[in-house]
Amino acid sequence: MSSPGSEIDAALFRLRRMWSRPGRGRTVQMSNVMVIHAVQRLSACPGEVTVGAVAEALDVDPSTASRLVNDALTAGFVRREASQVDARRARLVLTETGARVLEAVIRHRRAYLDRLIADWEPQERQALARTLTRLADAAAAHPGDPAVLDDVVAEALGGKR
Repeated sequence: MSSPGSEIDAALFRLRRMWSRPGRGRTVQMSNVMVIHAVQRLSACPGEVTVGAVAEALDVDPSTASRLVNDALTAGFVRREASQVDARRARLVLTETGARVLEAVIRHRRAYLDRLIADWEPQERQALARTLTRLADAAAAHPGDPAVLDDVVAEALGGKR
């Protein structure tokens, strides 16, 4: 018998794959979009956008964030500028190209979602939006502990880490 948690887990896994599925001949990698989105979102907050801030926003280690940011720099979606706070650091800024790509991706995703729920009743659409927002807020307030997952997997592998 399935539980609501198992049904939600399966649905979220299917949805994650829908957004991150690699495409043939894709001109923009999903990792670039993630960096662009993080830089744009962090730019609205106090302080400067750094690779470390992007790492935290994407929940990846700093070396992974550095590689992802370098890919976005090479693609021309972000640029480095001198820090206005600390001359030893650089801050990340979204380029005009990056802003256009982000806007296009968001417009595409929202149009796709609108098509998926076009035949739903308005109250069903509102309920989904409200419930997903509540779930996302709860996840942000109580993030999972990767060490616990490591322990669970190690146990499944017979105690091997």
